[in-house]
Amino acid sequence: MALLDNIRRLSENVRRRQPHTRGEQATKNALILPFLDALGYDIFDPTEVHPEYIADFAKKRPSGPSEKVDYAIYLNGMPIMFFECKSADSEPNLHNGQLQRYFNATPSVKVAVVTNGVRYLFFTDLEEPNIMDGKAFFEFDVLGFSERDVETLEAFSKAFFDAALVRQRAEDIIYTGKVTSYVNELLRNPSESFTRFLLNEINITTGKLTAKRVEKFVPIVKKAIQSTLLEMATRSIKQETYEPAPQVAVTPAASPPAPPRAPAESQPEFAKGIVTTAEELEAYDIIQRICADSAVKDKPQVQYLDSVNYFGLNIGNRKKWFMRLFFDGRRKAVVTRLAVERASPLVPGFEIEPAPENVGKSRVYISGLKDLERLRPLVLLAYEEEIRRAEASGGDDDDAPAPAAEALRH
Repeated sequence: MALLDNIRRLSENVRRRQPHTRGEQATKNALILPFLDALGYDIFDPTEVHPEYIADFAKKRPSGPSEKVDYAIYLNGMPIMFFECKSADSEPNLHNGQLQRYFNATPSVKVAVVTNGVRYLFFTDLEEPNIMDGKAFFEFDVLGFSERDVETLEAFSKAFFDAALVRQRAEDIIYTGKVTSYVNELLRNPSESFTRFLLNEINITTGKLTAKRVEKFVPIVKKAIQSTLLEMATRSIKQETYEPAPQVAVTPAASPPAPPRAPAESQPEFAKGIVTTAEELEAYDIIQRICADSAVKDKPQVQYLDSVNYFGLNIGNRKKWFMRLFFDGRRKAVVTRLAVERASPLVPGFEIEPAPENVGKSRVYISGLKDLERLRPLVLLAYEEEIRRAEASGGDDDDAPAPAAEALRH
């Protein structure tokens, strides 16, 4: 996807420029105009990217300064999007009433964006036609995004923008997000009504389903759901790992690559019998994709090794680990071998602290899997540092002992 490549390059530039960007005008020049350029709009053509846009109704005001929108994006001679810009060191959560007035008075505009050059909040008129909603339907973070986020963003690029479909896309994003959140919670913590529904569907019990009987089956249903999700995720990874490349010549097919997880017989005792969750496997998949973007040549494959207390990511064996995920405690956390002073600038907005002794050096608290994309700079540096560490030590570095659970779950 061309846009994905553009956004990745933009992300690196924004990460480098943001600490040195002060004020609204500097933010526009260094961060926001490159974003519009990445979307395919000609930032040097005022008939396409119109700065300091003044609507007709504002021009006719009898007194006072004219209200302006920072940028109006035009297609086919009509404004289609408004951008209100904030300085890079401020939050884009609040917009002034002028953006809403402009949106409400300009029927051809179906998208209004408030941004500080890093976070982009997209608004439309889901609640009432031609009246800008008070809540954004989509947020894009240049420093923390997934490929799915970029697919959504593509709908607002010059090549794919369709005003007639904006409302439909917004509804899809909002409603799909709500359904996904509900289903996720339902699968993690099956409700009594859902458990009752399943029991009725599979006729697993006879007689009247009292609340007490249903309550008895809730942990069974939860365990069955987790096992199913784990099996699905494991099957997906196995197919990805073992599927041989198609033969295009008469030469023998290459042997399939080794599985990312160490074989059971080579695992340490503390790792045997561990149940790896679907959430951990999804995290592994995200981190593996991030590391694939590293500029290091001959990148080693990211592998994982689960343990009682954490889910470890490494570059060959458990001694060469670069990241540990702690998902079983009250708060999810990511631990690396990077010192706090090195890791902290890479994770703005996240709580970070020194990791407990014998666990690692820095611990970053996250709310869920989506945050892993926002930790991309941290993941890449931790991965590349471990590669250098392994090369320098010749592979003889010692691993820390398995940490005690009580040190990790406070």
